[in-house]
Amino acid sequence: MKKSLLLIHFIISTTFFYSSLEGYQISMNNIQTGISSTLNDDQSRIILLSGFLGAVLTKKYERKFQQNYNGNLLNPHFAQLGDYWGIAGQFIILSSIDRKSDQFRYASNAMVANGLITYSIKYITSKMRPDMSNRRSFPSGHTSASFIAATVAHKVYGRQISSPAFLLAGLTGISRIHDNKHYLSDVIFGAALGITIGLGFSKEFQTERMQKIDDGGILIKNSYSINVSWPL
Repeated sequence: MKKSLLLIHFIISTTFFYSSLEGYQISMNNIQTGISSTLNDDQSRIILLSGFLGAVLTKKYERKFQQNYNGNLLNPHFAQLGDYWGIAGQFIILSSIDRKSDQFRYASNAMVANGLITYSIKYITSKMRPDMSNRRSFPSGHTSASFIAATVAHKVYGRQISSPAFLLAGLTGISRIHDNKHYLSDVIFGAALGITIGLGFSKEFQTERMQKIDDGGILIKNSYSINVSWPL
């Protein structure tokens, strides 16, 4: 029953997501540039390296941790909420952004890049899930998706929106261990990956916007950090 509900929710969320992208083309050039910006940004590299080291350090103890805590970390309702947010969170955040804005371009390209990178790593590492269902355990896709959603929310809307988004992202990561779908190392690296890509792409986005201003644009900024610029 739970799997059926998750599948239905995923279909609805995905449909809503692609309807939000109607008339908007994801640019592979933007994605490549964003990835390059992520790799060249010191803060992004530190977060990613920290996540990798955290995953390595916890790997030795993760099986024992999993045996002791899977199914015992959360109330079932909270675990279900974490699962749902891991699927739908990024779509909800993206759908709240004006499709014609630069923020939408930043968010959509960052989220697509995160999905491509996360699942590429999954196929390369081929790590068995703790429930032995398949070899797509590392990193946690739900966790990386929820943390990039929270990072995007922070860059677009500020703390007022990103604070609850980060709390839900943390809940998502814990729910994946609770559900016996991921080890602790999968969740740690998934969280670091989502934050890293969200921050790295924002650097490129900010660079492009500052270039518009240097070229004679006007910047208007409100309390939610939603920005608009246009050429004179």
